[in-house]
Amino acid sequence: MTMENKKRVGRYDLLDEIGRGGMAVVYRAWDSSLNREVALKLLHPHLASHKEARIRFQREAHAVARLHHRHIVEVYDYSGQEGDDIYIIMELIEGTTLRKFLADRPRGPLSAEAAALIALQIFDALAAAHEQNVVHRDVKPENILIGTDGNIRLSDFGIAHLAGLDQMTVTGQILGSPAYMSPEHIELAELDARADIFSAGTLLYEMAVGSLPFHGSNPHQIIKRIIEGYYDQPLGVNPSVGHHVAAVIVRCMQHDPDSRYETAGMAESDLNAALEKMGITSPRKELVRFFEDPDGWEEEKRETVVLRTLALGQAARKGNRLPEAMDHFNRVLALEPGNEKALDAVAGLSRRRRLHRALERASIGLAVIVTASAIIWAIISNTGTQGSEISSLNDGFVQNTVAKKAVSPADAGLGKPTTTIIPEDAGAKDVASKKSSQLVPMIKHPFPKARRNVVFTPRPMSVTIEIDGAERFVFKAKDRSRMLTLGKHIVKFIPRDNRLLPATREIVVNKGDEPMPVRVRLKWRPARMHIKSNVNARVIVEGHSGGKTNTFFDIPLDNNPNERVKIVVSAGGYRTQTKQVTIAAGETVDITLNLPEEGSAAPP
Repeated sequence: MTMENKKRVGRYDLLDEIGRGGMAVVYRAWDSSLNREVALKLLHPHLASHKEARIRFQREAHAVARLHHRHIVEVYDYSGQEGDDIYIIMELIEGTTLRKFLADRPRGPLSAEAAALIALQIFDALAAAHEQNVVHRDVKPENILIGTDGNIRLSDFGIAHLAGLDQMTVTGQILGSPAYMSPEHIELAELDARADIFSAGTLLYEMAVGSLPFHGSNPHQIIKRIIEGYYDQPLGVNPSVGHHVAAVIVRCMQHDPDSRYETAGMAESDLNAALEKMGITSPRKELVRFFEDPDGWEEEKRETVVLRTLALGQAARKGNRLPEAMDHFNRVLALEPGNEKALDAVAGLSRRRRLHRALERASIGLAVIVTASAIIWAIISNTGTQGSEISSLNDGFVQNTVAKKAVSPADAGLGKPTTTIIPEDAGAKDVASKKSSQLVPMIKHPFPKARRNVVFTPRPMSVTIEIDGAERFVFKAKDRSRMLTLGKHIVKFIPRDNRLLPATREIVVNKGDEPMPVRVRLKWRPARMHIKSNVNARVIVEGHSGGKTNTFFDIPLDNNPNERVKIVVSAGGYRTQTKQVTIAAGETVDITLNLPEEGSAAPP
């Protein structure tokens, strides 16, 4: 009897399959002894037949059975090493996984507060496990369960480690998604609690920023980036994450384990503090409310978050913590782009920085002028004592000394000096009368063209901005504006994510004292669909335009790079077929879907 045909394992009746992966199948089962429903995870035969895998599985099962925590799935029973079936019996959680919740979300990333609420319970679970010297090793959305009670549970402790052992034996590769692995995990070093903290930080980044920090077109690229420690800073991609949650992410994801949080409890404490600053003092209750109505909860909290973040920015500015102040004001503008107080604050900080730089340049130029004047004065004073010798020194000594020793104000960045000629027959009195007005270079200050501060707000924010085919800069939360001359400019937004399409805008900068906002939303590359069928049929993609089978056609994506859609395939004389598929920006989905003729027997 195959695994799929089994109806009973031990004393457990298998009711229906609720999950399947590369390691095991999870069933809803009935415990006939205790009269309750449970979740039964049955290992695939190729793992169950591995002697060392059985031993390690037993050790992991015993370790997890010691964990009794509200955010960890309870383990009830273990099959033991003997027998054909190796399984673990766990509490049955009615609900969904965090992966499915994020995939089904119709809008962008979670708000930083919602992401922090979820991460709080994950860190709480990890802290409890680490106290028992149990390292999860596979923290990812698929292993985070969301119960119908709004409670988070962490599941699958140690299973990925077991599967990794078997996979290494067979193919030399580690099984599982590398995107959440710590560098030491990839390098097969000895793991401790800090590996889980790195993975939880990666998950928090994904929820709050809206994308994974380490991504690539294949696992090798992802692994390479993790080992190198390269990723876009959360505030640079999405300023709405906010200063405090971003700080937790960055510390969790330090490449060196010694630079991360020492314990999951420390990360939990910092997240609690970040939430309190936003007026959220009952995280458990707020998370239940969030899962009841995610969009409504985030909208309800937005106004409070904006007001409190604005106050934090003003306090940071008064305390002269200017980078932190800019982070707070940028978050306000990301949440509410037209917020006048934040725009004024950003403009004020920008003027302050420009004034500081101008004063530095002016002080350097002034020092140059003073030095040159002192040299000239000394020369003139010396020539005045020589009386009649001045006429012979006038052409040679005075002019050459000024030319050789005085630094040009133009070189100091202060403008172009005029040239003053002293006649050859000038006497000492003439020189003395002209020494203050003619020998000290006179500065010409050309009138600069009128300019205005332009603040760019692209969505998504991982872009390089090019202005008039000349200047290029990488958009960051701390580098998002430029002083542009009045008139027309061509601005290109070049995405650093190849799933996005570039955008070009012609802007007209008009005279004004306030910063001029320029907002642009980049479009995701369309997903391409190719449905092979036994007949040429019409394809309707729910919520989108469709196409024909046996041809390639594009599906535009608006707000999300990934979307779960329903396709309907129909043709005259054939029974209509439907299918749920996931489409992704810039990728092609290949599907084979044959239509049975009307009146024929239904396919098995």
